[in-house]
Amino acid sequence: MPIKFVWDSSYSVGNEVIDSQHRRLFDLGNEIQSIQLSEVTRTIMNLYKHTRQHFDTEEQHMKAIGYPKLEQHRELHNGIISGLNNLIERPINTASGIEGLKKFVYNWIIDHILNHDKKYFEFYQEQARPIAAGTAKGRRGRPRKYEKSCDA
Repeated sequence: MPIKFVWDSSYSVGNEVIDSQHRRLFDLGNEIQSIQLSEVTRTIMNLYKHTRQHFDTEEQHMKAIGYPKLEQHRELHNGIISGLNNLIERPINTASGIEGLKKFVYNWIIDHILNHDKKYFEFYQEQARPIAAGTAKGRRGRPRKYEKSCDA
């Protein structure tokens, strides 16, 4: 049974750059659906490259907003990269090997975005609420200081 990645608003984490990167992960996941044995290595390498860039972006964003669980999230990222490394190291030259790749990609993309990225974006949105209120004043009429946000 083919696995199809379909983006909808439930996957949005509220950051345009990261949502765009997630959509690209969905596109790469969908490319795997029609993958030929001769394209496996190239496709995995594209997925690996984009994933590394995406994880770097997320971790920079988490650091900028002061996310308290950055190290735990980084460990999740490292686990996914290790899984991709394992896929790269062993040849996938059978239909069942490709199906295993598809399931791996599906499980980590969906689980990671819906469960782990959502948690850190809930934290981000909570931190950003005072900024959205405009020019809120502190007790003595001075603008309040807020956490620096990063949209890249």
